[in-house]
Amino acid sequence: MALHRAPTAALLSIGTEIMLGEIVDTNAAFLAGELRHAGLELRTVRQVGDDADAIAAAFSECLAAFDVVIATGGLGPTHDDLTREALAQALGEELFEDAELVVTLRSRFRGMGEMPVANLRQAMRIRSAHALANPIGSAPGWWTDRDGNIAVLLPGVPGEMRRMWGEQVLPRLERRLTLRPLHARVVKAFGIGESAAAATLDALLRAPGTGIEAGIYARDDGIHVRFASRDRGAPLGDLVERALAALGEDAYGTDQTTLVDAALGALARRGVTTIATVESGTHGALLSTLSELGQGGEPRFVGGVCGERADAAALDADATLFLAAAVNDDRGRARCTVRLGGMAAFGERRSMVHGVGAQLYRRAAFSALDQVRRALTVRPEQPSDR
Repeated sequence: MALHRAPTAALLSIGTEIMLGEIVDTNAAFLAGELRHAGLELRTVRQVGDDADAIAAAFSECLAAFDVVIATGGLGPTHDDLTREALAQALGEELFEDAELVVTLRSRFRGMGEMPVANLRQAMRIRSAHALANPIGSAPGWWTDRDGNIAVLLPGVPGEMRRMWGEQVLPRLERRLTLRPLHARVVKAFGIGESAAAATLDALLRAPGTGIEAGIYARDDGIHVRFASRDRGAPLGDLVERALAALGEDAYGTDQTTLVDAALGALARRGVTTIATVESGTHGALLSTLSELGQGGEPRFVGGVCGERADAAALDADATLFLAAAVNDDRGRARCTVRLGGMAAFGERRSMVHGVGAQLYRRAAFSALDQVRRALTVRPEQPSDR
């Protein structure tokens, strides 16, 4: 039986500011992960400046070599937004003004004053391109499918690109191509280093099973151990159970579970309904982390105070528990001291974290949450294998 060949893909990030490093190319990082999970094989990622001939050459080369080419950026209304012109040049087609796109553009500007004439450039299209609606911006995307090759143009604004990818491009690719999506499970741990975790899980990482990929990665919120396969029947759940057992109390969850979820879940099981934070030396990292990663429900986060001499008395919050974290920063090393006001049995706990600047404070916040989680729970709950 012939082996399935994954469709190949190329990513083009358009913009001189990206090529020169003035803007971090987060779009390529996002799409690379999405393509892999969807079942496409990403072969190349290129950054191309605002030069129509250079962009056209990149399109021509990639369309000749790969099944799918996705470009982000260069769809704005200014003179250096040249991606539309470049793809038209590469495909040998003429641009024309699409009357329906003009109506869409004018309706978007309604209530904001007269639409600048320059925005009419965003209504240009080639005959082979299907316009992709942009629900939160002015720049429509393109989808072209010619001679067995697909070219997709998406805006460079990350929020616009991600929404259009998820709502329009990915579903089209799934209908158009034969894809084998990647199935993955993740085990997360905190308080153990990457090398120590790798040694603990050596057998699982070296021989996870036929057709299964295994990897270990260090993140600010700890160690992530990932098992993945394109075989829906692969025993990923068994690997997760074995990894959890091997990592013991260092493991705090699986898959989408965050360290915030684990800590707040432990508090909720102890009857805590509201929580407030008191921080010193963290630059507000604990408050920020709880606000960013908290999923709602109980305990509810009702406020926080941060300062060199922060004290719960300065916080006008009706909380059943106060989480106090103090960090003493010493050239990239910090001692994190954690107390739980309202839970005397917890006492005071300390840990060491390393990092630079904001990374150090964020790691200190995660360390504080881990101390809470570790003191109040024995084993993380994990969902059944899907």
